[in-house]
Amino acid sequence: MPETLGGAHGFAQTWIFATGIMVWIIMALMLLHKIVSVLRERKQLDISGRWVVVTGCDSGFGRGVVEALVTRGAKVIACCFTPEGSSAALQAGAEQAPCLDLKNEADVMQLATAVENHCNGQLWGLVHCAGIALPGFIDYQPISFYREVMDLNFFAPVLLTQRLLPAMRASQGRVVIVSSVDGLVSLPGNAPYDASKFAVEAYADALRAELSFWNVSVSVVNPSTMRTPMSMSFFEGHRKAWLEMERLDPQGEWKSLWPPAWLDEYIALNTRQLDKISQDPAHAVRDIAHALTACRPRLRYLSGTAAKTLFYALWIGPESWALRFKRVMIQPPPPVKPL
Repeated sequence: MPETLGGAHGFAQTWIFATGIMVWIIMALMLLHKIVSVLRERKQLDISGRWVVVTGCDSGFGRGVVEALVTRGAKVIACCFTPEGSSAALQAGAEQAPCLDLKNEADVMQLATAVENHCNGQLWGLVHCAGIALPGFIDYQPISFYREVMDLNFFAPVLLTQRLLPAMRASQGRVVIVSSVDGLVSLPGNAPYDASKFAVEAYADALRAELSFWNVSVSVVNPSTMRTPMSMSFFEGHRKAWLEMERLDPQGEWKSLWPPAWLDEYIALNTRQLDKISQDPAHAVRDIAHALTACRPRLRYLSGTAAKTLFYALWIGPESWALRFKRVMIQPPPPVKPL
């Protein structure tokens, strides 16, 4: 009996020792891989003279990306929605700044033809920055808001990318899709936007695999809350949805669940919090520029402190934990009455 115990004890010690060695080897390999990846990511390409199309250049990330690419010598076609945005993009150094509505299929088709002519069939970069958020809780979200958000955030980049694929393949270029942390973790009060970002995430995954045969890379950028016009006016946008639903369904039960007094308090409280959590859009602009200029771009960029910490934890953690967090996010909560 003692010999048996001794043998088992010796085997256990050997197994523990071997396991410890394997753990250290794995950790060393992971560290080595990280070091090599960082060194590779630092190598930059010269993109001077290369054509890049950027959408959503009226403000926010798009405007910043135009400026960043122009300083690197790229020939930028900055797609804008307003004449004012187009004028500013040209002043920032863009070669072309077409003014169009990306929700209009004819406009997108016309843009694609113009781009192919400008770049002589060789397009290095396509950056999808254009986007819209129409917030509101699901009870008072008009279906038209879902359609409008999907048209710009999902269908527009899908169509434009498809039309420009021949030029992208010819240059073995880059596609950069600006998603959001909402494309990783859906948040309450923003269902149309979140649905569009989940959709574009799935699209990017498929696109990446398919274009890999022609050495065209696809990167997704997931910014957290940044100081852009869209983000800073986010909570006031709830009122637009609420008023539209009141027009469509003035006597609906939803109105007692989310009353006007609650709406005012919700908007005021959360708007005050925005300035505390929002960051400089330069975080996302740097990542977008890296995806276009690095010899080895990343597949995904988590832009901003909250993206790398809080939202990453919610993304990979148990859904039950994420649900508790999302409930706490709704402050003040709706005045729920007992059944």
